[in-house]
Amino acid sequence: MRQVQKPGREVPHRLQSFFEQRHAGWSEYIMLKAQLAIIAMFVVAAIYALLQPARELVFFAALLVLSAYSVYLTLTQLKRAFERDYPAYRTFILMCVAIVWVFVISLRYASVGFSYESFYLALVPPAIVIGFVLLAFLGFRLKYGRDYTYGVVEDAGRGRAVVRIAYDLCSNVKHGSYVVDSLVKVKRGDLVKVKVERPMLGLRGSKVKAILGKVR
Repeated sequence: MRQVQKPGREVPHRLQSFFEQRHAGWSEYIMLKAQLAIIAMFVVAAIYALLQPARELVFFAALLVLSAYSVYLTLTQLKRAFERDYPAYRTFILMCVAIVWVFVISLRYASVGFSYESFYLALVPPAIVIGFVLLAFLGFRLKYGRDYTYGVVEDAGRGRAVVRIAYDLCSNVKHGSYVVDSLVKVKRGDLVKVKVERPMLGLRGSKVKAILGKVR
């Protein structure tokens, strides 16, 4: 069934069938744009690190444009797409932008005064970035991470239910429909709180476990 979108919150017509087939909506579309911008930044930074080009201005200009676009999305569309958890999404995007710039700047300044013929000096920029990334993601997980998410019941019966869950960064759950156990009696259309199991690294996403209760 096609979802009714709020004014100004519609997936572009040429992409609607793609998102509808994956049961995704406007919020997932906005998050996809933000993710693509961040990925593009990492690609540009990686090329810069590998080639060490003479025309650095081109790479820095590209990073500035992508950074500005990411910040723009964060302060406008991302804020409307994820109202309840907006602080977490804002922190995550800005954190990714900061990671890219820490990497590029540390690489740039390390290459000014030192020769990369020295193996140990060549490890300085990666070590700085790895340390920054670990601290940043650990801080993010401690502040915003949670072991539950929210969803809408699509079908229910005999202690089981099908729950539609939207993309949730805080619990690291991908959007989709999940068949889960239900610890309470629910019916179609109920908004529910759902238990998730978060792995240590969370690279493959969290596992949706069971309905804990009704929100309304």
